[in-house]
Amino acid sequence: MTRVMLVDDHALFREGLSRLLDAETGLQVVAQCSTVEETIAQLPATTPDLILLDYELGDRRGNDVMHYLKSAQMDVKVMLVTVGLTRAELRQMLNHGVAGVFLKNNPPAMLLEAIQAVLAGDTWVDPKYVEAPIESAPGEVFRRVRFTERDRQVLRGVFEGLANKEIAQRLHVSESAIKASLQQLFAKTGVRTRGQLVRIALEQHRRELI
Repeated sequence: MTRVMLVDDHALFREGLSRLLDAETGLQVVAQCSTVEETIAQLPATTPDLILLDYELGDRRGNDVMHYLKSAQMDVKVMLVTVGLTRAELRQMLNHGVAGVFLKNNPPAMLLEAIQAVLAGDTWVDPKYVEAPIESAPGEVFRRVRFTERDRQVLRGVFEGLANKEIAQRLHVSESAIKASLQQLFAKTGVRTRGQLVRIALEQHRRELI
């Protein structure tokens, strides 16, 4: 049973989401919070496996929760469930360690799909951000990116011209996991294609990645 904490300052939304998740086999809502302070207070006792976190929480932001999780060294997956983020906020939250970004205007079935992907170890980024145009110079963004070890492994495969299936076989993961990793890399760096990803990465991080 996956223990889920809901963090959102709209009680009606939390209640609806709680009913949806409790009806799903394998998911149990163990806590509902409306503020950053309440979340931090309940985390040690509830020990969730997954937090569904809104970005806007009154006068504070979801990254305050991420800072706490990092400082407390808590091993918990976090997926943002929000009305929207700027691409700068998206990159910031991915760099803080969120495993997924889901927009509230999507259907419930898609949310359940995203949750399962995150629980399986993948990263789920709403298609809107993958398909959106670049808002800032990719090179400038890339200089601030923090790559995970999985990011580096996937990038090396891309540099070598391997297909997603071939990278998946090399890393002993599913092809969908590689697609999710590429989505995360596109969102982190502000690029839209493999070609842009390779070019900017080679320019900015050749020594680190090759």
